[in-house]
Amino acid sequence: MSKLAIFKKAVSIAVGFGASTIVNQIIANNVAIEKPHQKVTVPLASIAIGGVVADASSDWTDALIDEAAELWNTNIAPRFRK
Repeated sequence: MSKLAIFKKAVSIAVGFGASTIVNQIIANNVAIEKPHQKVTVPLASIAIGGVVADASSDWTDALIDEAAELWNTNIAPRFRK
């Protein structure tokens, strides 16, 4: 596994946990659990939504890191190789 892949995985994990935590807190603060079945369904839905947000944010951060690496490799690193 390359250094870039390890970095991307670390950033994806951190961003995923953060995004999931934010989603869970938003749901916990804004959804009133009134019926018994909601004690199960709301947390499960929160986990599912958090997972989707984490996946989407992971894709976004991966693309951003790829773009930054490409910029570095094409415009900045060659200056140091001369």
